[in-house]
Amino acid sequence: MPGKISRSNQGPNDRSPYVPSWCYDNGPKMCPCGHHEGYHNDNGKCLLKKECNCEGLPENCRTEY
Repeated sequence: MPGKISRSNQGPNDRSPYVPSWCYDNGPKMCPCGHHEGYHNDNGKCLLKKECNCEGLPENCRTEY
């Protein structure tokens, strides 16, 4: 039977990347906006666009899978 649900960990905050840096074998590539590729969604839109004015993640800043 599982234990009680932890209330001390509220999960990731609004500034957390979509994909954390430790998920990349050789580290994430950086966008010219200053945030790594994990802060960008599948369409290249930056999660923190309001503060960095990112114009989108360039293709050469994406890790190939």
